[in-house]
Amino acid sequence: MTTPEERIDYMDVRSKWRDEARHFTPWLAENLDLLSEAVGLNLELVQEEAATGPFSCDILARDKDSDVNVAIENQLEWSDHSHFGQMLTYTAGHNAGVGVWVAPYFRYEHAATLDWLNQWTREGLSFYGVMVELVQSGDSEPEPRLRTVVSPEGWNQDITQPPGAYASPRNQQFQAFFQPLIEHLIWVGFADRATQHYGPGGRFFPSRLSEASIGYAVSFEGGNDAWVTLHIRTEDIEFTKRIFDELQRDKEEIETGITLAPGQEWHWNRHDPYAFSSINVRRDGSIDDPPENLEETRAWMFEMLPKFKDLFDPRLEKILLNLSAEDGG
Repeated sequence: MTTPEERIDYMDVRSKWRDEARHFTPWLAENLDLLSEAVGLNLELVQEEAATGPFSCDILARDKDSDVNVAIENQLEWSDHSHFGQMLTYTAGHNAGVGVWVAPYFRYEHAATLDWLNQWTREGLSFYGVMVELVQSGDSEPEPRLRTVVSPEGWNQDITQPPGAYASPRNQQFQAFFQPLIEHLIWVGFADRATQHYGPGGRFFPSRLSEASIGYAVSFEGGNDAWVTLHIRTEDIEFTKRIFDELQRDKEEIETGITLAPGQEWHWNRHDPYAFSSINVRRDGSIDDPPENLEETRAWMFEMLPKFKDLFDPRLEKILLNLSAEDGG
C-alpha cells in the first residue's frame, strides 16, 4: 500500500506557470542548470527573446564546453508544428549547434522527427526534446522536473505520448466549457475556427483582417480570472507595438465603447519586451465554479467577443492600412 509520503502526483504545469512568455520562459532562463542536467550540456544564458530577423527565440544559450550556440524553444501545451518550426528557425537563425524543444507532452510524430533529424543531420548539429513536468510527492510542494525524450543518443518512446493519449480531467473541464462557445461562435459567423490560446485554459479566434496572429481570445487565468482579449502579434515585434500604441491613443474613447458591469475592468498590456500585446476585459470567474456560474461566464464571453470585434476591427483595419502605407507597403 502506498503511503501519502510515497504518493507521486503529476500536476498541471499551468498551475505554476500561467503564461508561457511571461512566466515559463523567464523561469527556464533562470534555471538552465536543470536543463543542463537533463540534456548533459553546460549551458549559460546569452539572451531571452533573442531577435531572429523579425522573430524572437525564447532563449538563446551557449554550451560552455563546446562553445556553440543553443536555441531553446518552449511551450506549455502538446508539441505542435508551430513550435517545431520555430525551434528549427531559431536554430538556423543563430547558427546554433544545438536545438532544444521543451514541452510537457511530445506527440509520437514530433519525437520521431527529432530522432530522424539527429540521425541524418551533419556532425556538430543535434536536437533535443525535453519534457517539463510538475511533480508532487506526498504533501510536499510541487517541483519542476525536466526529462529528455529525444537526444542524439536516442529516443525514449516510453515517455512519448501518441496523439490523443493524454486528456487530463483538467483539460476535459476546459474542453467541455469552451466547445459550446466555439460551436455557437462559428455558427453565427464570428470566426471560422478556434485554436488553443496559451494552453488548455484559453481559446483564440483569428481575425480575418490579417494573416498575422491578431484576433480575439477568451481564457481563464490564475485562481479566479476570466478574460476576453484582443491579442496582437505580427511577424515584426516593432510593428506589433506600433499597433498597440495606435490603439492606446484612443484608450478613453475605446473604453467608453463597451459598458462594463461592476467588477469588470480593462487591462492594457504592451508586454515589453515580448512579441505580443493585448487589450483585455477581466471579470471574476474560475473553471472550478459551479455549473450555473460557468454558464454565466460563458454567456458573458459570448456577449463580449462580438462587442470586441465591432469595437476593434474598424480601428485595426485603419491602423494596418496606415502603418503599411508609412512603411511603403
